[in-house]
Amino acid sequence: MKFLDVLAPAPPGVGARCARKRLRRSRCERCVTRCPTGALGWRDGALTLLAERCTGCGICLFVCPADALENLVPLQRHYHDGVLLGPFTLPVAVEELLLWHTHYGIRAVAVDLSQSPHWLRALGELNLRLRERGEPGWQCVPVNPMPGGAKRRLLGVQGERGRVPHSLSARRVAGALCNAGSATLDTTRCLLCGACEKACATGSITFSEQALTLDPARCTGCGDCAAVCPADAVRMDAGDTGGAIRYTLYHARCAQCGEAWRAWQQGETRCPLCRRHGFGMRGG
Repeated sequence: MKFLDVLAPAPPGVGARCARKRLRRSRCERCVTRCPTGALGWRDGALTLLAERCTGCGICLFVCPADALENLVPLQRHYHDGVLLGPFTLPVAVEELLLWHTHYGIRAVAVDLSQSPHWLRALGELNLRLRERGEPGWQCVPVNPMPGGAKRRLLGVQGERGRVPHSLSARRVAGALCNAGSATLDTTRCLLCGACEKACATGSITFSEQALTLDPARCTGCGDCAAVCPADAVRMDAGDTGGAIRYTLYHARCAQCGEAWRAWQQGETRCPLCRRHGFGMRGG
């Protein structure tokens, strides 16, 4: 019995890369909101995955901004000559379909939507995204009724099998990131401390000597920056991400404590710490 336990595959779960495990103030719950079976949720204050509820659809793999899901792989699907042949028994993420579009050149799907209505929304979202990119949408090709044996022979002769990559880097290349928004900054609250830049794993927030830059094209929407901001100056907003935003910064030295800092306005004389307190916090 113990020998069989060693050979048994590890159950699926949420790993240490999860933002909710790394950052106390994180509010990321992409996997929870997108899981169609409620396998992902909060138990005793911790984000967990109940293996007995998991169907293996893989949606969580394609929406997690931190690649935190463990011991799960995308479904293996059949395809042939640019047509996805199935299986269609489980719900699918539009992000996965975008990866099939990019990696396998899939441009059509042989699905009977009256039998698989859970694919309708994902296909609709896929075609909307492709239209925004100036690409033609997927077509639904007719599914001809045939005896089970004939259909199996068709798949055996014509259908190849494959999986798509689900890593964050692969999703970025395919334009399959699930975020519909990005980080925005309230400059009236921001202390220019740099905590957001250190927390951002994708380089969406960068400081230089003269500027702070927010690049939505790099943002995964994970919310790590908002979770570490001590002034609640960063928030995650939905909607059109737009282009990169560059804020000009200035060098300043505090007349009260003598420390140098980055300032929003030229000629500032008191650092954020001394403005917050009525006396020199750093011994100045």
